[in-house]
Amino acid sequence: MRRLLILAAAVLFFASCAPEEETPEIHMPATPILEGTSQWGVVNISYLKICRDPGDDQRIVTTLRQGDLVQIESVHIIREGRSANIWYNISKGRIQGWVRDSFLDSYSTREKAETASGIMLR
Repeated sequence: MRRLLILAAAVLFFASCAPEEETPEIHMPATPILEGTSQWGVVNISYLKICRDPGDDQRIVTTLRQGDLVQIESVHIIREGRSANIWYNISKGRIQGWVRDSFLDSYSTREKAETASGIMLR
């Protein structure tokens, strides 16, 4: 009887264990900037490389200089393992491309961005 109980407990124990499922990697499309959030950016480093697509290994389209004002069109988050990088899709005139968020100071209005740019260039 005791063996039967142990056997039943073992069967229940192993039957209740399910294999661990892998979490699928989720790729989200670029997110348009919502009204009321940062829509303008000012380049905060000497020379900023503008990439064709988000990612450090992408082709460089052009460069911008410190204090240049850009419009932030959308945001994209790239996950690499446990880390994530935020990239902005920006435009300046006919220039369009992607930059890391850390290379721009972002502002909610063009006027605030222009003021910050002026202060930065003094």
